[in-house]
Amino acid sequence: MKVFICEQDQNKAKSMQAVLGHYSYKVITVQKNTDLFKQVNQHRPAVIIVNESFNENGSIETINRLKNDPETSSIPVIYIGDNNEVISSLYPTKNTFVEAVQSPVKIKNLKHYVDRWTTFRSLYIKH
Repeated sequence: MKVFICEQDQNKAKSMQAVLGHYSYKVITVQKNTDLFKQVNQHRPAVIIVNESFNENGSIETINRLKNDPETSSIPVIYIGDNNEVISSLYPTKNTFVEAVQSPVKIKNLKHYVDRWTTFRSLYIKH
């Protein structure tokens, strides 16, 4: 399964990629907001991980754009950040495909968050 990591810090992206790659996820790192939307439509990832520093104008804008686009609205997004105002606006979220995670996230817990939206997805989505 493909997982997109939206992260400008290459060290953080590499550590996330190493952990998820070990568990057979195909990880694609995206460093620019403009590249994200081109690649999402091309690759159709199972999950998108967005760090709060990904977009200069704020990652919440990126998440809103993903959730408002009919092509990408059903792709789960994991937002990682430490801005409590943004996290509280996302959680509890009206959109069942967005999860807010407090930063710093332990890398060993990252697989759990991704598994929740891939392996165990049907448990978290209202039918």
